Amino acid sequence: MPIAGGAWGPLLPIVASFALLAGCGTPARSLPTGGGAMELHCCTRGEEAVTIQYLGVGGWLFRMGEASLLTAPFFSNPGLLEVGVGRISTDTAMVDRFLPPVEDVEAILVGHGHYDHLMDVPYIAHRRAPNARVYGSRTVVNLLRGSQDLEPARLISVEERVGDHETPGEWVYVADGRIRFMALRSGHAPHFMGIHLYRGQQETPASQLPTWAGEWLEGTPLAYLIDFLSPTGEVVYRVHYQDAASAAPEGFPPELGDGVEVDLAILCPPGYEELDDYPEGILERLRPGRVFLGHWENFFRPRTEELRSVPGTDLEKFIDRVEAVIPSGTEWSMLEPGLIVQVSGQ
Repeated sequence: MPIAGGAWGPLLPIVASFALLAGCGTPARSLPTGGGAMELHCCTRGEEAVTIQYLGVGGWLFRMGEASLLTAPFFSNPGLLEVGVGRISTDTAMVDRFLPPVEDVEAILVGHGHYDHLMDVPYIAHRRAPNARVYGSRTVVNLLRGSQDLEPARLISVEERVGDHETPGEWVYVADGRIRFMALRSGHAPHFMGIHLYRGQQETPASQLPTWAGEWLEGTPLAYLIDFLSPTGEVVYRVHYQDAASAAPEGFPPELGDGVEVDLAILCPPGYEELDDYPEGILERLRPGRVFLGHWENFFRPRTEELRSVPGTDLEKFIDRVEAVIPSGTEWSMLEPGLIVQVSGQ
């Protein structure tokens, strides 16, 4: 469903205005970002290290020894006007240029079905991560069923096993039991001026992959609690991952009663100004040991161009709100795409 047609027609002037702003945003050199590599000697339980690489937008690559997990990466970055009124598709050359080796990855987690989270996944799962299963909502699975290259058995809906702020969901174990995750019912902030684009569910398997941005329906947004486990099953490192800002208590984990704190919270700044309590609500609930900001860069610009912040999002104000609520001793980082962080207890 192209935004230029039907009910989306009245939004065309807004889309055109935002398209003019797509080249705007603050240059990364003027923002408090980290680039290159980083080592954190503070946070894991035991001797095993966890490596975290920010891939851009909602994409993160986690590794612990031979165990690995990927959250849905996005590299194609079509321009905003193209997104609004044209057809879009995966830029395979960009994916191959910027995606590191992921042939060993066994799980790809998807938070929701919008194009900037799901459009590149079929190519990545088929060509770059052929051993991975893709986990997400029923809508995510039904949208991906439109790919002729992905066997249905590789597409797993976790919506029937989802938890929320009151009730634990079901743990899903991957990577020979060294990683587990729990899907949590979450939400998605409006995009701008109270307008929430591309909502809805894909109720039946698609016959082909979408070609318009508006066909990549949101579905049920999910957050994930991700545990990296020792050979004997103890939690080495716990991550809470969100790929969309949400209103409290959406995305909150329940009380698990296991005594394990969240070591890292991954937050999503875009849309926070449309909400009253993000990031305050989720940070007050999690009280994490560390905070990473993702999805902060302008994904309407090619990755080969100068890195800038996403237009329309006041990152300095978001950072001020993070700093006002995080516990004493907790640090935050806004990583540049490609940066690798190694976390260890040594």
